[in-house]
Amino acid sequence: MKAASYIGRGKYIAPLGLSGGLSPRADSFQLVCGLLALSIQFVQIGGAQLGQLWAVTLIPLLLVKRSISVRAHEALAFSLFIGVALLLTEFSGYPRIKEIDQIIKFVVVYPVFYLLGRYFGRRYLSAELPFGYVSLFGFLLFQILLQQLDVPVLYQTVDFAQGALHGSFKERNWLAATFFFMSYMLFLQSERRVSDVAWFLGVGVAVALLSESKTVLIPCGIVLLTQIKGRNILKVLAISAGAILYYYRFSHELSGDLLRVRLEEERGLAFVTSIALVTKDWLGYGFGFVESYFATSPITVKGLGEGTNSVFCAPLDLMLIAGIPGVIAWLVFFCGLGHGWRTMLCLAPLAAWSVVNPMHQSEMAYLFAGYLVSWGRGMVVVDRLAGRSGKARWKARPPGSGQIYSEMR
Repeated sequence: MKAASYIGRGKYIAPLGLSGGLSPRADSFQLVCGLLALSIQFVQIGGAQLGQLWAVTLIPLLLVKRSISVRAHEALAFSLFIGVALLLTEFSGYPRIKEIDQIIKFVVVYPVFYLLGRYFGRRYLSAELPFGYVSLFGFLLFQILLQQLDVPVLYQTVDFAQGALHGSFKERNWLAATFFFMSYMLFLQSERRVSDVAWFLGVGVAVALLSESKTVLIPCGIVLLTQIKGRNILKVLAISAGAILYYYRFSHELSGDLLRVRLEEERGLAFVTSIALVTKDWLGYGFGFVESYFATSPITVKGLGEGTNSVFCAPLDLMLIAGIPGVIAWLVFFCGLGHGWRTMLCLAPLAAWSVVNPMHQSEMAYLFAGYLVSWGRGMVVVDRLAGRSGKARWKARPPGSGQIYSEMR
């Protein structure tokens, strides 16, 4: 079942985002290819993942067609963050590990995915997504079979996954994030009917249970609160059901010895140590510092050290890299600062999730951050122009039309 192509509830605007760029079919092909490539994380060509190769191949074409646009404050926030981080990396004198890898990702890879997200978010304001909820459940089944059959090349065992579903992803959290974002894209295009809510939550619950990534329930709840007007009873019932599920399925991980370990040896200790580092040098430490520090620190923090280049909290890690400019970058790119309240509401699930997970280290997160920024900004334009058009309203486009069409009444 595909999400309905109904957008805006009672409002109409001429098709947005269809000038320039690729054809609608090419957009659909590229988006599906990109999402599939990003999900196949164990396959690399020349040290680069398939998703990265897809991005660096597509971005030049879109730049030539002048289909990429950003706002001045986005460019300023990015330049400030990168400039400060590079200066600290070069001159601060702290020991580092794999700083070149991080520089390449933050200077080239992550911005490319963000720009691609900005492009696709604008295009799919007025075009139906090339997948639906049934497709998502089919893809989830594929991930289960991949892991159960131990398919060579596409699947590898990950020790810290503890038997949970991660499929072709290197981490179960990235699997959960991918399915959440794709279902969120569909939900934004829907009419917010009860059936739409059921499909959206069905994906979230299934992914949470299979991947044991319990934090995915947090953005699901935020979506219900921010993207549905009224229907308070429905919200209360859905969030209560989520809380009950969380309690009966995951509460044992947040009690007793397991809670003590998280607070004293894992995330709690990482947070306290990171705050101490920020207090010691609020200007930041540059790229490659976090991995080096926790790899050589006399204080052992579970989950950090050699092989892990960030702490669990995205804004805190960005502050460790570049101080205040790091926090500004998080506010702009993960919270939607400067784009208006509609965009900030769209990004609220990602912003909240990034506080408890290192979402800033995921290409997928930047792709969808850009997508949500363009979507939120586009809907602001929809509201403004719909207000001028009197009784004009949105109407679902006919199948295969490639855009939403108007019916003036």
